[in-house]
Amino acid sequence: MTITTEEDQFLRRILSLLDSARPYESLTQTDSKQWQVQPGSALAGDDAKTDPYQVSHNAWNALSVAVDHLQCFRSTFAGYPHDNSVSITLHTHGQYSLLRGAFENSARAVWMLGPALRLVRVQRRLCTQAGEYKKSDRMTALLQQQPKRSPAVRMQQLTDLVVNAGTDPADAKKALRPATYSEIVREAGALTAMGADQAEVVWSSCSSLAHGDVYGTLSILERNVVDTHGHVNLTQITSSPQVLFWAMDRTVAMLQRGFELFKERATCHR
Repeated sequence: MTITTEEDQFLRRILSLLDSARPYESLTQTDSKQWQVQPGSALAGDDAKTDPYQVSHNAWNALSVAVDHLQCFRSTFAGYPHDNSVSITLHTHGQYSLLRGAFENSARAVWMLGPALRLVRVQRRLCTQAGEYKKSDRMTALLQQQPKRSPAVRMQQLTDLVVNAGTDPADAKKALRPATYSEIVREAGALTAMGADQAEVVWSSCSSLAHGDVYGTLSILERNVVDTHGHVNLTQITSSPQVLFWAMDRTVAMLQRGFELFKERATCHR
């Protein structure tokens, strides 16, 4: 494809953002020890209240998964740049699928670590586990297998943990209701400069392209009408470097905030 000056600028900004995020790979893919939680830290207290479903383990896993998606996203730009030119492939849908995985996992870490109150952080970790159990039970049923522990026993364990952490027993069921990703990204966005609405727009846009939704394809990607048959337009769809940069910029910002919060919560400040 022929790259205009404006397109070239956005592509180079994307590559610059990817380079800025590379240090996170060494944090999650080497023995960096950055996942360790200091005694006396906020996360140490959170982990004690949620054992064996530690808040820190789940948050670090979310950040690791986000980094993995981002690393895979960067690999789609293989072969850049050469001399003074940028020659890369822009995918209409696949690259947004990878950004969605990076964004929503980063958001999950921010959503879990962001609240100032320990009880809220504990509740969010345990409701996430409740959601994991629900999905696991569905998979087990489809495979015609039996879980090692019954759903009732596992949910009782979560109920005991959330109540012992300070939740009113009457509110335990509500506290363990799994959050939707729409709720997660909005609340995570509210904990960042981008805000709740923009965070949802980023995630929803990437999700619509990941699903191949027509509304996302027509409203987000660039269109060029090449022919018309009656009331039907035949349209060539191409990716927009500007939109891709926008989604990438917000994704890296969410990832950065997740790592900042983890470090803050994992450090003993006394």
